[in-house]
Amino acid sequence: MQFTNLLGKQLKDDEVIEILERYDIDVIYNFDRTHEGMEDVYWAASKENGFQFRFNESQKLDVIFLYMVACEGFTPISREEVGVPIYESFIEAKSGFETNNLDYIKSPSEDPENAWYQRWIKVSEGAYNRHYEFKDGKLRMITLSLPQQ
Repeated sequence: MQFTNLLGKQLKDDEVIEILERYDIDVIYNFDRTHEGMEDVYWAASKENGFQFRFNESQKLDVIFLYMVACEGFTPISREEVGVPIYESFIEAKSGFETNNLDYIKSPSEDPENAWYQRWIKVSEGAYNRHYEFKDGKLRMITLSLPQQ
């Protein structure tokens, strides 16, 4: 599956519906119960296949979470399914971005004793963003998202 091609698609798009049906995924509507002005969102998760979709208030797919290790009840996604470069470490990701002349932002700490040291790194590909999260020096999750409007 080419996850990046799904970003920006509507919840009721035929391609999205096909995926929801193929993986028997329920869509959960999360609305602002407490009247705090929070945006309503829709969630669609395949825990056994290691991915989760978030649709915004307009039902547009704006974020895709790809679980690279077992966590939060998710089984790791098959690496063949990811469709974007996989970097096993923060240093590898940073090097890959620099080699390809890509501007990136990273977690703020330069102190190896700080919990945020080499915790995440993010690059914009124009049409979408790739965010790599690391824990204990290992790739934990890749998040694909639409650029902020």
